[in-house]
Amino acid sequence: MNVKYLWIAVILTLSNLMYAQNEDGIRSKLIDQHGTPIIAAWVSINHSATKVQTDENGYFLLKTSSWPAHLDIDMGDNNVVHVDIANEEEAKVITAKKVVELHEVVVKEKVTRELNTIQTRNVETITRKEFQKAACCRLSESFDNTGSVSVSETDAVTGAKEMEILGLRGIYSLMTLDNIPDFCGINFPFALDMIPGTWLDEVSISKGISNAINGSYGFSGQVNVGLKNPFEDKPLFVNLYGNTMGRYEANVHMNKVLPNPAFATGLYLHASKNFSKIDHNHDNYLDMPISTQLNALYKLKINGLGPWESNLDVQFVRDDRKSGQKTVSAEHPYTATSDAQRFTINGNTGFVGFDKEGRSIGFKYQYTNNILDAAYGGLNYAGTQNRGYFQALYEDRFDDARHIIYAGASILAEGLKQKIAGTDFNRNELVPGVYAEYAYNPEITDVNKKFTERFGLVAAVRADFHNIYGTQIAPALTAKYNITPDMVLRANVGKGYRTPHFFTDNISSFVNGRPIQITENLDPEEALNYGLSYTLKSKIARRNFSINADLYQTRFQNQIIVDQETDLSAVRVSNLNGESVTTSALLSTSYEILNDFTAKIAYKWNDIRYDQAGQQVTKILIPRHRALLALHYTTPDKGWEFSNTTTWIGPQEYLERIQVEGGVAQIRHEAKSFVTINAQITKKWNDFDLYFGGENLTNYTQKNPIQGGDAPQSDLFDVSQVYAPLAGIRGYVGIRWSIL
Repeated sequence: MNVKYLWIAVILTLSNLMYAQNEDGIRSKLIDQHGTPIIAAWVSINHSATKVQTDENGYFLLKTSSWPAHLDIDMGDNNVVHVDIANEEEAKVITAKKVVELHEVVVKEKVTRELNTIQTRNVETITRKEFQKAACCRLSESFDNTGSVSVSETDAVTGAKEMEILGLRGIYSLMTLDNIPDFCGINFPFALDMIPGTWLDEVSISKGISNAINGSYGFSGQVNVGLKNPFEDKPLFVNLYGNTMGRYEANVHMNKVLPNPAFATGLYLHASKNFSKIDHNHDNYLDMPISTQLNALYKLKINGLGPWESNLDVQFVRDDRKSGQKTVSAEHPYTATSDAQRFTINGNTGFVGFDKEGRSIGFKYQYTNNILDAAYGGLNYAGTQNRGYFQALYEDRFDDARHIIYAGASILAEGLKQKIAGTDFNRNELVPGVYAEYAYNPEITDVNKKFTERFGLVAAVRADFHNIYGTQIAPALTAKYNITPDMVLRANVGKGYRTPHFFTDNISSFVNGRPIQITENLDPEEALNYGLSYTLKSKIARRNFSINADLYQTRFQNQIIVDQETDLSAVRVSNLNGESVTTSALLSTSYEILNDFTAKIAYKWNDIRYDQAGQQVTKILIPRHRALLALHYTTPDKGWEFSNTTTWIGPQEYLERIQVEGGVAQIRHEAKSFVTINAQITKKWNDFDLYFGGENLTNYTQKNPIQGGDAPQSDLFDVSQVYAPLAGIRGYVGIRWSIL
């Protein structure tokens, strides 16, 4: 770990040397040809990927050191205007001429960027405004108001959380951090807690296999976690949080634009601790782990340095958890401990200075060191993962970006050392790969109704050459048809491959401390995913309305099956022998009932069946039905916000171990449906927010999540069958303070 601390010290020292008086840039006002301010438009300067948004009076901060400056102004609904500014004087008031009438764009637009009817892929976006409707202390808590993603605890002792998309576990989602593949390894069980909520700018959920650029292991799609930008974030920001169960958190952001305004740095610090030993059901097992996390992120961003753009991130996090018996029994002890550490350096560099507009090249890179030391009862785990990744990307756009080509190559090198219950499970991977993607994306208008002008297509293919598993070819095809600019039908099909990490992928199956039986050499997981979707964005009574419907199915050619039912004294791990099919449907709608009072309703249906030990079974611990009602109101003066989220969880199967004559038996039970309610009130001042709320206001909890807790070494013991909340009603309070 000394090398990691040295890296951090060097980078912070360089940062301090670069810090000086901040140049704020030019306060520019954006107006249309009639002199009316253009609000909520996104402005990109000199082809930068970074965008700033105009405020309610049309103002934004223009940061550039090179003149003339080129602006790409995105006013929504596929209306992008290009403006060249000669000098600083011209930049004070900028006129953008629009093709459509002003009222189509500038009217107070409250439809969020959640749903998009223009792009070909089926993408749902959660913005920072959505994050602030709840406490959202960590990434795991950022999906409360969306019907597409569900997050639940994996077991009763580790505190690990996992998301579910399209009926598939989170391990089957391609997670990227600022579009760089990440969190695919031994720290996956705690990944959703390793990104604090205040760091989030937006989270984009791309459904279905449709992407070849970042890899093929996202069977349910890609989840891109976009972090805040030092150019756009507050110079100094503080967030403090505490709840009634003894959990406290602090976040500090420090950002600075350097004397050369093309450079900006940010330091993001997080600390959290759970102090209390809570045992509400008096079973002598903690309801949640005693935990401590220290987390630091350094960002260096270069934007506007001629044709170059670059970004460097360095993160270190340590997450320590202790759980199990509240008072450890001398005769029948059970404790669960984990110490997870993550150190990563990642970044990207892009060049956009070609003579041809729309042509660029870019490079992404990452080095990650993950360490996990854990002990669950009598089962010990020690793992170290070193992972290096490099990618080169070429992009070219033709015919006003109607045709886009991406092509490139990547290489992944990973060294994994694991010791599980005294046995080594080591693996070294080297995976070079190439990919290509073609996109046809014409501008959608009401005027041109030709089929070719309403049709969009993305065709992609990726080839990886794995040193262990051989060549893996993964094609994907996505198509859409716009019935109108605001109504779209989509279809996609794709194939994916995934290298398993059988222990940390399935940590909830091993926390009981039983022996592991691997019955054969484990092959890579392989699946075919296909689906349909429909999206409409419209108005009812001049108020924003949207509706979205998804239907997806995933068929596995191979899946790692972790079997806890065939042998009650051990956990069997094997390849799929038979079929595994997951079908998922989602219907969601949102409507602005009154000014600034929005309601969202979502319903999800999952059907998951697979073959295990020669018979077809349904997936346990995933409800077949789930529904969501999210309400949000902002007062006319924007001084108060009120949020309420009600979730209904339908019946789901779980396993119960019982004592019978001659031994132990295990039977499937169906848990009853239940409802949870979260609510928050936020009082806003200019640079200060006070928020307070409550979680699980129905106080519904699973009564006996620990089976056989009196004899943790027996076959009756099971802590993995969690189907409902473990923590009851709790309140919280917090502040957000933008000091500068």
